[in-house]
Amino acid sequence: MKSLIVPVDFSESTGYILNEAVYYAKATQSKIYLLHVASLDLGFVIGDIGFQYLPELEEAGMREETKELVKYEELLKEEGVEVEIIIKQGTPADVIIKETEAKGANLIIMGSHGRGVIMEAILGSVSKDVIKGSKVPVLIVPPKKYQEEED
Repeated sequence: MKSLIVPVDFSESTGYILNEAVYYAKATQSKIYLLHVASLDLGFVIGDIGFQYLPELEEAGMREETKELVKYEELLKEEGVEVEIIIKQGTPADVIIKETEAKGANLIIMGSHGRGVIMEAILGSVSKDVIKGSKVPVLIVPPKKYQEEED
């Protein structure tokens, strides 16, 4: 079976990314692996004595992010698409590439924030790093502002 890796970061462009993913999944009869890469510093705070690790903060943050992913999973299932959610901690581009290889995905569908300088302004640093490291095609869904200009 074909499969797609769809990384989401819960930004305002997530809806556009999911719409594209549903379109491609239906067209190619593919399963979607909905991936969220949680921040490595989720349980850390800066206090009077420097950095402190608070596992309860990390646990609460992961619970909230998992709840968000489950909402998206339910929406995609309503669209008739087979979907599985994955939440990992790490460096986003590295995790995306590793999960793509682990799941044998045929395509990565992801968004771009369009922040930064030159390439980052067009793609975003995570998108750029995924493109550089991926062995499968990467479909970049443009930021919402670009889509609104085209409408």
